[in-house]
Amino acid sequence: MKKIITAIILAACMAIPALAQSNSDSSKPIWDHGDNVSEYIYYTTPIYSIMQTADAYVVFYQKQNLSVDTAVIPKTWQVAGENKKLYFRNKTPGLDSYITVFYKGGDFHHVVITANPDTRDPIWTIAPAGASSKISTDGIETLDIKF
Repeated sequence: MKKIITAIILAACMAIPALAQSNSDSSKPIWDHGDNVSEYIYYTTPIYSIMQTADAYVVFYQKQNLSVDTAVIPKTWQVAGENKKLYFRNKTPGLDSYITVFYKGGDFHHVVITANPDTRDPIWTIAPAGASSKISTDGIETLDIKF
């Protein structure tokens, strides 16, 4: 009796894939339903440190090959308005800080830094007096981070 029940269950399990619906349009990705495709693409990477200067944030972030690179983000991008490009988000306790860069149609759109807003947090540093004068934000209109 146990063998018959086991055989019936096994046969039912083998028949399920045969009865499943097949995708008639195999060229269309399974996630593409036509109405939920975003024009934004984003990349996220961990942050090691955020150094503040008078008019910019210098973000030290991790690349895919585990090396460290920097990105200069002007503080003027944080000004509210139509062209706001810099957003800050509070970090959830227990998680690391990270940066998310959004691209719209292949072009840079905005950046979100997720970090502890308390500047006493070890991730926040202040640039030395000599380094502050060497970091310029003139002409920075886009953020080209190499992941």
